[in-house]
Amino acid sequence: MVILSNARVLIINPNSNAAVTGAMAKAVAGLSGSTGVDFDTRSLDGAPLGIESDLDAAVVAPLLAQMVRDEDDRYDAFIIGCFLDPGLQACRTVTDKPVFGIGECGVFAALTHADQFGVLALSEASVGRHKPIFRRLGVADRLAGELPLSISVADAVGNEAVYPKLGEAARTLRDTHGAGAVVLGCAGMAGHRSRLQRDTGMVVIDPVQAAAARALGALLPT
Repeated sequence: MVILSNARVLIINPNSNAAVTGAMAKAVAGLSGSTGVDFDTRSLDGAPLGIESDLDAAVVAPLLAQMVRDEDDRYDAFIIGCFLDPGLQACRTVTDKPVFGIGECGVFAALTHADQFGVLALSEASVGRHKPIFRRLGVADRLAGELPLSISVADAVGNEAVYPKLGEAARTLRDTHGAGAVVLGCAGMAGHRSRLQRDTGMVVIDPVQAAAARALGALLPT
């Protein structure tokens, strides 16, 4: 099904970790040929290696807005590839194209599958940073739980040894907290989605794929 011939979507990785950028590109690789939409994935120059603090998010917000402004003529939609959705509102002020945050899209995708969702977070600090986001989105009362894995962004994408932590936490969210679907709380976890869903039997949402699906919907011809 061709959605919009020659349409282009830019997925921006707000950190400078090339492995995370590669993981996001792989997560959406199958969409281009089947839809006619090209997904380009790019790291943000001058960004930290991972967005692991409020300061990191504040630093990259103007850089993201500048990239969206600079690329506005070349793309039909933009995706901010960090679960914190840094700079999302700022980016929306510099373009009339749709801009999607993977955190926002991942949560809403989970809620199409279950009344209560859970999140796998990088760290305890990440859990705290996500709470205001869930309140802003109006979904705090549907959050069954969010469990920290005590790993870094680099671990999430490049360390196979972290996978058992994902499985254990996902099962705990289901069996103890009542989550009907689980959202991966970092773009770097994208490569674990299929295996985790297969091993746990749960609905596992990769927020990068969820945002890409929303972008495709926005590009449907009217």
